[in-house]
Amino acid sequence: MQKVMKIVLCFGILALSGCAKKTEDNQVNDAYETYYNTVSENVDFETKSENFNTELEMTKVEDGTYRYYIVMDQPLTAMYDIVAIVVENDVAFSDADKMMPSIGIYDDTKSMIPGQVDSASGYVKGIALSGESADPEITLKLMVQWTDKTKKNSIREFIKYDLTPDGVKTN
Repeated sequence: MQKVMKIVLCFGILALSGCAKKTEDNQVNDAYETYYNTVSENVDFETKSENFNTELEMTKVEDGTYRYYIVMDQPLTAMYDIVAIVVENDVAFSDADKMMPSIGIYDDTKSMIPGQVDSASGYVKGIALSGESADPEITLKLMVQWTDKTKKNSIREFIKYDLTPDGVKTN
């Protein structure tokens, strides 16, 4: 009887730990959806950041699709706990058939501080986001959120790019 009770107890603990993991996954998925919808619902986008440099590139892949890269670097201000997400071509969350490029949602946040790099501690020189598209022209809407050193103030920037294999189109 004691052996049966131990087995039941073990299965109960395993079931509870599985539920905790599922709840954590659901919270992360909810955060992704919230950030995604924040970008989709925003109406005011800049064409460049005033706090960091961005470089974009699009290349054609052998299978006929296109891969794009957004590199954020050279911060002008200390940016802690960076979260960023890209939404392609104004695709609504409910219509998206793939994950959009992001950082700090499903993985650890990073920080960029002018003149400082310590990758082991999460202080990086730059951040690269990349994705694939079947289209040679794509509109990318980028949201970047970070906190200041005190972690009391959160800052968000929304930037829009029209990208082709020839580079960013200017309006």
